[in-house]
Amino acid sequence: MVLVCDPLLGTRAEISVVAAESAEVGIAEKAVLAEIERLERVFSMFDERSALCAYRLSGKTRSAELREVIALAEGWTERTGGAFDPRLQPLIDRWDRAEQLGVLPTSDDIPSSGPGHQSLNLNGIAKGWIADRAIDAAFATSRRDITSAWISLGGDLVHRGTGSVEVGIEDPARPYDNVAPMATIEIDNEALATSGGARRWWTIGGKRYSKVLDPRTGLSVDSVASATVVARNGAEADVLATTALVLKPEETLALAEAEGAECLLVLADGAVVGSSDRFRRA
Repeated sequence: MVLVCDPLLGTRAEISVVAAESAEVGIAEKAVLAEIERLERVFSMFDERSALCAYRLSGKTRSAELREVIALAEGWTERTGGAFDPRLQPLIDRWDRAEQLGVLPTSDDIPSSGPGHQSLNLNGIAKGWIADRAIDAAFATSRRDITSAWISLGGDLVHRGTGSVEVGIEDPARPYDNVAPMATIEIDNEALATSGGARRWWTIGGKRYSKVLDPRTGLSVDSVASATVVARNGAEADVLATTALVLKPEETLALAEAEGAECLLVLADGAVVGSSDRFRRA
């Protein structure tokens, strides 16, 4: 049975727990929800009382969890050559302003992603990291062994335990709930994340621009319509899927191989590039 909660972290959460007794399932589900809600108070960009918002104002935090994710994100900036950067909020703000003005930003007036605390945006890693911790909470609080559990937070899914869970991958050209997935994959003690710009864009001068930004240039990029990554944990899958929208496909394949991950890329022209035959095309 799948527990559906809407909204959590601004998206729909789906939770499945299998245990020896039904009472244990309820205990685990409550633990998962409590952990997500607690961590949302740490990482929310919209709650002025969150640890992240306080850090963006002062540059200081008492939250060990926030410090851990910031350090993890900055490590990924180095490993991806800047294609992933948690300090790109000035770029997002500039494009938001461009949409309001109706004038496309030029390379001369696009700010660089800066080192300041006010620039911090953890959207490309926090949800996957929270999914990891939520699954940990399910196993930690049950009085009896849980057979398996998985959680899906929008495009991020983490599975732990026995068995596997089949995940459908959406066709970015047809991002509708009533359309069958373009591919499926079995996730077994792994994490999966899918990122894309099919439902997110700025409209400037009557033209749509993807909300996927290359932190190295500040420009909107749309050569990759969607990226699905299977990795060891949710944070890693989240980062790699985000980065895959920026890198060239061959760069993504090389990075995924180096990190022990697998990926399926759908390019803007409809071509599909995969690193593994585990992805089963419909």
